[in-house]
Amino acid sequence: MYTLPHPLRLRNADRDDAAFACALYASTRDDLRALPLPLAMVDNLIAMQQDAHEQGRRSVFPDAEVLILEHAGEPAGRIVFDATGAHWRLVDLALLPALRGRGLARAALLALQQRAGSRGASIGLSVMRSNVTAIGLYQRTGFAIVDSDELRHEMRWQPA
Repeated sequence: MYTLPHPLRLRNADRDDAAFACALYASTRDDLRALPLPLAMVDNLIAMQQDAHEQGRRSVFPDAEVLILEHAGEPAGRIVFDATGAHWRLVDLALLPALRGRGLARAALLALQQRAGSRGASIGLSVMRSNVTAIGLYQRTGFAIVDSDELRHEMRWQPA
C-alpha cells in the first residue's frame, strides 16, 4: 500500500497505539506545558485537548485513515489522512521530537503522494503560518500555498 525506505513502515493504527498517541500528542503541546500551572493540571488539560481534537477530527473526517509511522519497528509518528474523493486531505502529521529532522516525515509524504498520484488525486493540508519548519518540508515535497488567512496556510500538492 505504501512504499517507504527501510527501516520505515506505515501501518494502520490500532487500540494498542493509544498510549503512543497520547505521548505523541503531549509532545506537540509545548504551549500548554509553558502555562504556570501544576504539572498534574497541565497533564489533564493536555488530555482534554487531545480528546477534543480527536472528536473534532472524527466529526469532520469520519473516513480518515489513522496511520502509525514506524522507524526500526518502533512507533515514530502518526499520520491522519483522508483519501476519499479526488482531493485527498492530510489532516494531521506528527513525529516524536527526537526523530524530527531526520527525513521520516519527508519519506512518509512521498509515499502518500505516490499513492495519491497513482489515483490521480491531489492532496490538501492546512498548516499554521508560524510553523515554518513544516511549511518548508511541504514546499520541498511539492506542496504550494493556495490560500492563507491570519493564522494558517492552505497548501496543495497536485500529481504530475
